[in-house]
Amino acid sequence: MSKTRAIRYALVVFMFLPLITFAEVSETQDMKEMPGAQVTQDEQKTMETQDAQDTQETQETKEAVETQEIQEKKEVKEIKESQVAERIKEYETIKGDTLWGIAKKELKDPFMWPAIWKENKDIKNPHRIYPGQIIKIPVYLIQKEKSEEKALPESETVSPESATKEVIQEVEKEIQIIKYPFVNYNIVVASGYIAESIPTVGNVDACCPEQSEYTETIPGAGQIIDSPSEGTLYGRGDIVYLNLNNTAKVGDKFYVINISEEISHPITGTEIGYVITISGIAEVVEIRNGDTMARITKNFKEIERGDILDTYYDIKTPMTTGDFRSPDINGMIIAAAKPVIVNSMLDIVYIDKGCNDGIEIGDMFRTMAVGAHAVPNGTIQVISCKDHTATAIIQNNNSPITPGNIFTKLEKSVK
Repeated sequence: MSKTRAIRYALVVFMFLPLITFAEVSETQDMKEMPGAQVTQDEQKTMETQDAQDTQETQETKEAVETQEIQEKKEVKEIKESQVAERIKEYETIKGDTLWGIAKKELKDPFMWPAIWKENKDIKNPHRIYPGQIIKIPVYLIQKEKSEEKALPESETVSPESATKEVIQEVEKEIQIIKYPFVNYNIVVASGYIAESIPTVGNVDACCPEQSEYTETIPGAGQIIDSPSEGTLYGRGDIVYLNLNNTAKVGDKFYVINISEEISHPITGTEIGYVITISGIAEVVEIRNGDTMARITKNFKEIERGDILDTYYDIKTPMTTGDFRSPDINGMIIAAAKPVIVNSMLDIVYIDKGCNDGIEIGDMFRTMAVGAHAVPNGTIQVISCKDHTATAIIQNNNSPITPGNIFTKLEKSVK
């Protein structure tokens, strides 16, 4: 090899030497950075052991936290149950119980019964509870009122009326407003009313001379005059013959009514009118050869030959949310539906105040027997109303309620 060529080889080697060195260094560095490339078996085992310990410690910590949370929840639950036990009292109903009576007994205020209803979601109709039911009593309402009374300055007072109204408003906000009938439909229909004059057929049919004593009469719908069986007493399903003032058609209905003797005011002696009660409903089923035949579709008491018919009209059951008034109106019981000496719970009475006197359906009043002393003897509730008289049902009584008893505003219990 010539000297010139040797020099050329030397220059080429000299130029590529740094590149070769850089490649070797890079390869070494990459190998160092590769995971586990420089880790021995002992080091690997030590790392795995450490990882297992870390995992176990994490699991133990997690279990400890969960146990602590469960314990805290249990304690909170026990506290809540303890608080509920202090705030709610369980009451087992007995025969004759009503939410009204339970509220009066347990919460010292009968007007707080909607609060008991709200607390017992299983009671669909508060007018119907049964012996043996377990009812929750929200006694915390009494505690709340007591604490609020303590917090008030001496100069400030809260009337029982406003406190009760607030409770009812709170209940209405928290539950869906449900209206229900506060008295049975049949009772409303049969209870009747007081009328100044009576409906009759012309000069009163000759079949019933005993009714000729009625002097104040108005044109009526007709009269029951006979039956195919020639009987004199009729019930549901019986066929009767009608004597009508006007032409009727099949399907027409009439009320069969019963009329009392003329009544007078127990104090003033003023003639008031007659008690008209509804005995049943008759529906025309056939008109043939001049005879109008009807079937008794409903009867509330015995229907007799000679009973007078009145025009049929819809009678609606009074509905309520449970918030009843007791206006400051005084009056007197002037008659009763049953011709008995004493009247008791669910019997019907009539009072000498009506819609034009400020009475509304649903109003409740306390009744009092007046003698040497005025003695409270029960509670009545208005179920229908005329201009100056009204029909009421006895909701409860502790002694007989009779015509001549007075009625007045129902005072709430004093706490």
